[in-house]
Amino acid sequence: MLRRGFLLGLLLVSGHALAKDKRAEFREALAGLTAGTLSATHAANRISFAGMEVEATEALAFELRRLIDPRVRNAYFEVLAQIATPHADVLRLATDAARSTDDLTFRLNGLRILGRLKQPSSVPVLTPMLTDKLLGVRRESAKALIAIKSPKAARELLVAAKTEDDPETRALMVIGVGRLGDAKLSKGLESLLESSSESTRLAATQALCLLGSKKGMEAARVLLASTDKFERLQGVMLFEGAPAKLAGPLLTPLLGDPEKSVRARAARLLAQGGDGRLTEWLVLESFKAPVEERLLYEGELELLRLPDEQRAIILRKAGLK
Repeated sequence: MLRRGFLLGLLLVSGHALAKDKRAEFREALAGLTAGTLSATHAANRISFAGMEVEATEALAFELRRLIDPRVRNAYFEVLAQIATPHADVLRLATDAARSTDDLTFRLNGLRILGRLKQPSSVPVLTPMLTDKLLGVRRESAKALIAIKSPKAARELLVAAKTEDDPETRALMVIGVGRLGDAKLSKGLESLLESSSESTRLAATQALCLLGSKKGMEAARVLLASTDKFERLQGVMLFEGAPAKLAGPLLTPLLGDPEKSVRARAARLLAQGGDGRLTEWLVLESFKAPVEERLLYEGELELLRLPDEQRAIILRKAGLK
């Protein structure tokens, strides 16, 4: 009984020390950010590593209620664009920033925060900005709308894409239509298959695949059956962002493809689509691969952001560690 009490005491002390270390890490990150000795990205990484995103959001929201130096304000917004958690004040501040016209960096970070917060109430704020005169604003507005995942924004994205003159942003908007899941827009996407722009045609095909459209699937089958490995890879990437249930029938056979890059990419997209078995498959293939081939699998695993502990569990389960 005494031993159990002693162990419990140790655990409590250890837990308290760990929480204290996290708070110290969080405070040091914010202090360095305010002083200008720490970049916003570095500060955001330290906050995320300590698991203090909620506390940091609250602290930064409190500081932003006061008048502060524009440099510090911009640094705070850049951090929030990377770590913000739901917070009414941050939502209001980001909305105001997105609508501002005096500082482009401040405005873009406001848009990124709105995308991170994923609030449907932001959709009416963002949709008019899809046709803003500034390319960066149009692009970040599209990204934010796609992140919010509101099907209501799909039609606005398609309309904006048809007048967008930047190929990369146009492709982003078109693929976003597919990701937002409004199947009624398939006909509008099909009209883009005749575009003079190859990137637009490919984006429309991907959007149609994401919607499960017959035309999109037929185009994917043609690419996946090609003897050219680059065309097969292109076919695989048509299912980026698709649920495994939709992509599985076409991508699962590629786990036996003669080209390792095709196998690894197909597995990663299926894993991202919700099939956890393919995460295990990638870990085991990477472990068994010769050193010179391992980087290929590790590149795909890095995109899955697989924790080291989970990798260790998979290997132990397979009797390899």
